[in-house]
Amino acid sequence: MMNITEIRRPGALEVARTYVAKKALLRRIKTGFAAIALAAMGLAVWRSWDFLRGIWAAVDAIYVVAAVLVWMALHFLSPLFLKIVLGHSRPLTYWDALGVHALRLPSRYLPGGIWHTVARVADLSALGYPPRALTEFVLLENFVAAGFALGVGGTLLLIVGGEKWRLLIGLVSLGGFIGLVAAPYMSRLLSRSERSIPTVSYLWLLLVVAFFWTLASFAFVTFVNGFRAEVFDATILETAGVYLFSWGVGFVTIFAPQGIGVFEYVSGALLSGEIGMTEAVSVMASFRVVVLLADLGAWGMVSLALGRRRWPESRDREPGIK
Repeated sequence: MMNITEIRRPGALEVARTYVAKKALLRRIKTGFAAIALAAMGLAVWRSWDFLRGIWAAVDAIYVVAAVLVWMALHFLSPLFLKIVLGHSRPLTYWDALGVHALRLPSRYLPGGIWHTVARVADLSALGYPPRALTEFVLLENFVAAGFALGVGGTLLLIVGGEKWRLLIGLVSLGGFIGLVAAPYMSRLLSRSERSIPTVSYLWLLLVVAFFWTLASFAFVTFVNGFRAEVFDATILETAGVYLFSWGVGFVTIFAPQGIGVFEYVSGALLSGEIGMTEAVSVMASFRVVVLLADLGAWGMVSLALGRRRWPESRDREPGIK
């Protein structure tokens, strides 16, 4: 029986090592950009400290706690993505998928921004998934996330948003939807898989992704609504659109690990309203604290749950998978 926190199968890390080697230069660029972005956000927080202290003193803590809990729930939905993408290659139980995803969450905070992907690829390789299936998984995860966030987020901003960057938002949104349609074929082509994900499975995947981003947007909207109404006067739909679009822009900015700096700038610019750009960026940066607390909470819960559970599903694996 395999313990998901250990890699015992010979060669299980080969896919991950190849992935890391190909991304070495990009990793250095990301690390450098992250340092610059963190310094810039630190300066923004320092310059707007009095403003931040004032609004945080008046924030409704219930909203912040609710945002953390909603974000934690996302980590129990994410395993369904793994099950759907990899299920047509080899069955994957929900508990194994949950372990692969949640037990590796701390690796998100290592410099470089790719280590959560690397860790999950190594775990899935140890569970017996071939390199092509894992490459397809990584590509689909990236294509679908970026396509949905940019496409839907941009559309919401065009419908209910202001006048900022409308032409650019429209073009990027169109590109997002094109990416969603092309994702199964591009992932098959780039991974050199024998066949792409079945159409029905991909439709189920899009449904899971839509639910995921609805929850993620709700967490952000809840967080923003915890402040005084005069700080951000955007509607709920506009705020959700700002989050999705800003996250998508940060995600496709390949030199920004987890979109750090880019997300804060874009969302701050779109939501700033009557407050200054520096103040808006500093508030957006504080949302990462919510994400960090949620990640740690989900990691702790899953660690306790799977530490007691020995995954009886593993006993029924195909011969040769330990």
